[in-house]
Amino acid sequence: MKKISTCLIALSLAASALAAGNYTNGIYLVNEDWFGHNASSVNFYSYDGDSIVYRAYQAANPGSTLGNTAEYAAIDGDNIYFCSKQNYGSTGGRLVVADAKTLEKKASIDAIGDADTRAFLAVSDTKAYISTSAGVYTYDKSTNTVGPAIAGITGEVGNMVLVGDKVLAASNDKISVIDAVADALVKTVAVSSLTTVFTVGGQAYAAANSSTWGAPGSSSTEHFLKLDATTCEPTDTLAVAMATQNTWFAWKNSNPAIDEQHQVLYYSPYEGCNFISKYDLASGTFTQQFITFDGSQQMYGNVVAFDPASGYIVAETFEGYSSQNYYLNIYKTDGTQVKSIKLASNYWFPSMVLFSPREQVSTGVASTTAAVQVASVKYFNLQGMASDEPFDGINIKVITYTDGTKQSLKMVK
Repeated sequence: MKKISTCLIALSLAASALAAGNYTNGIYLVNEDWFGHNASSVNFYSYDGDSIVYRAYQAANPGSTLGNTAEYAAIDGDNIYFCSKQNYGSTGGRLVVADAKTLEKKASIDAIGDADTRAFLAVSDTKAYISTSAGVYTYDKSTNTVGPAIAGITGEVGNMVLVGDKVLAASNDKISVIDAVADALVKTVAVSSLTTVFTVGGQAYAAANSSTWGAPGSSSTEHFLKLDATTCEPTDTLAVAMATQNTWFAWKNSNPAIDEQHQVLYYSPYEGCNFISKYDLASGTFTQQFITFDGSQQMYGNVVAFDPASGYIVAETFEGYSSQNYYLNIYKTDGTQVKSIKLASNYWFPSMVLFSPREQVSTGVASTTAAVQVASVKYFNLQGMASDEPFDGINIKVITYTDGTKQSLKMVK
C-alpha cells in the first residue's frame, strides 16, 4: 500500500507540472535563434507531457525577450540566469534573471562593463561571477547588480568552475585562478590549446584541443588534464583521440556532459560531427562514436547534457546551416535511443540544454553540494511493484541520496 501511495502522489505532482507556466521535470533548450530576425529563445520539453513549449520565456513575459546570441544558462537556487553576448534592443539584456520554474522575469541587465557576456557561475549564496569578452565581473545575486571586474584578468574568458574557495576561469591558453572570497586573481596557469575547465567528483580538469574547426588532424593536440587541488597546475595528461571542442573562434559552451556517479564524460568533439564521444575517467576508456545520429543529423556546437535524475543523455542536433530541421534526442547510457523529437521548423541554432527543477514528493530536496551523491535508484510500476530496472510503460523513479533525501519522477519506458 505504501508503494502504491508513493506512485499516486508522484503521478498527481506530475500532472500539476503540466500546468501552464510550471516548467518542472523537463529540459530547457536554450537557443541562439535566428540572428538578425529573432531574439535568442528558450524552449521547454516536458518529460511528463512529452510536449514542447516554444519560446517559453517570451510566453511568460509578453514584450520581453532574451538578448542576442544566448550561449549559456545556469540554474542556481530559485533562479535561472541566461547569458547572451549582446542585448536585443530594449527588450532583452546581456544577462536575464528569471524564476527557474515559471520563467517570470526578475531582472534584465543590459551592461556588463563594456563587454559581451559569456558564462555565469554562482560562488556563494549572494555572489556570482560573470565571464565576458573582457575579463570576469562580480555579481550580487541579492540585488541583481553587476559589481567591479576582477583586477588582472583581461581578454575573453569562457567557462568557469568553483573548486573549494577558488574559481578556475578558462581563457585561450590559460587558466585564471581566482580567490573567490577576496575576488582577487591568485595566479595564471598556462595550458596550451585550452578549451574549458570542469570538475568531476570534486576533482578539477581542463580540456585541450588545438583543432578550431572540423575533425582534428594527426598533429592536433587532444587531451584532458588533471589539475592539482592546491596549485591548479596540470599533474596528469589523459590522452584521447578527440577532446571537447575548441570554440574560441566564436565562443560557445564547450563543457562535456558529466555523469558524476560513474565518472563518465559525453561530448561533441567538433562542429558538424554526427556523433557523441564518451570518455570514462575511471577506466581511461575512450569511445569516439559512442552515439551516432540518424540520417543527416549533426551537431551545432556541443549541445549535450547528462540528466542525473532520469539517467538520460540529451543532445540537440540539426541538419546543417541552411536547414530548419532540428531534433531533440534522448538516449540511455548504453547508447540506445529513448526518443527523437523533430522540433518546429526554425533556425534555432541551439547553444545549451539544462534540466529544470524537479517537483518534490518526499522529505526534502537533495542537496546540490558535491558531497551528496545518489545512493540508490528504484523503479515502481502503477501496481506498486519495485525493481532495479524500469518496467515497460509508466514508471515512478525514486532516487535516494546519501544525505537521506529522496526524489520521485514519472518516466515512461
